Amino acid sequence: MALALLGVLGLLLWVLIDVLLMLFLGVLLAITLRFAAGQVQRLTPIPHPWSLGVVLAIALVLLGLSLVLLVPAVIGQFGDLVEQVETALVSLQDFITSGPWSDHMPPEVIDDLNDTSNLPSIQNTLNRLTGAFAEGFGILANLFFIFFTALFLSVDAHLYRSSLVQLVPLQGRPRARQVIDQVINGLKMWLLGRLVSMVLVALVIGVGLHLLGVPLALALGVLTGLFEFIPVVGALLSAVPAILMGFTVGPMMALYVAVFYLIVQQVEGNVLTPIVQMKTADLPPVLTLTAVVAMGLLFGPLGVLVATPLALVGMILVQELYIHDILERQPQ
Repeated sequence: MALALLGVLGLLLWVLIDVLLMLFLGVLLAITLRFAAGQVQRLTPIPHPWSLGVVLAIALVLLGLSLVLLVPAVIGQFGDLVEQVETALVSLQDFITSGPWSDHMPPEVIDDLNDTSNLPSIQNTLNRLTGAFAEGFGILANLFFIFFTALFLSVDAHLYRSSLVQLVPLQGRPRARQVIDQVINGLKMWLLGRLVSMVLVALVIGVGLHLLGVPLALALGVLTGLFEFIPVVGALLSAVPAILMGFTVGPMMALYVAVFYLIVQQVEGNVLTPIVQMKTADLPPVLTLTAVVAMGLLFGPLGVLVATPLALVGMILVQELYIHDILERQPQ
């Protein structure tokens, strides 16, 4: 009977996995809002929940300014980016088929590369974009769910924390509170580290690509900053459109862009990340990569977004509940 109930519970969780992952994103946003509200309380006499209202007001003002000043330029550049993808792919094909190594390539490979019908056309790209916009209402509903979940958690976090602790037997509740605090603090520090890395990398990439003369530097910088939220894999994904844009200028520009991204990522990994980790939480690279790939294969883009913080939660729980509470307390 117990096994049957566990099976039903597991099946229910699997069916509701998307909702649970969005709930976790809401928790991450709630932690961010609570942290910002705490800074407002520390610097001003404004108490909670008014400090949370100040944070939301500032966020709305910044969002409004970005909609007026930044978003139109970025959207325009992303529109140009879509139109130039085909040109970049053509330039890449020409570079491959006309280089000195083309004499050593099989004729059928050359014929396939020269066949422009194999290229994704702008019309196909626009059709895909139309399909994506058709799903906009669903995406908007998901965003509202995440936002209001975060808002309710932020307003009265102690209520939900107490409710969670009450699921634990009386003798284990003090320890449960400690573990929950460890998880929240770990997520808070991880989010802070990601935010610092995202902003700095976006600025460096945007300015660097602009100085190199690469088209759409602003859009590529913003895109790189967003992808930086996903450690390890995000850096690789963000380099692809930038290198393609380099090919619209010339093969050497694509090489310069690739080298520039490599240098930035090396500096970010060997200089910026260690400095950020002094005050924030981080995961071993192998665990991070495994979590991102596994969650991506299982749950798609939503799984990729939450893979690293979920892995961090798992690591903290293993350290606190298994290593500390079980292994280290065994009699020697």
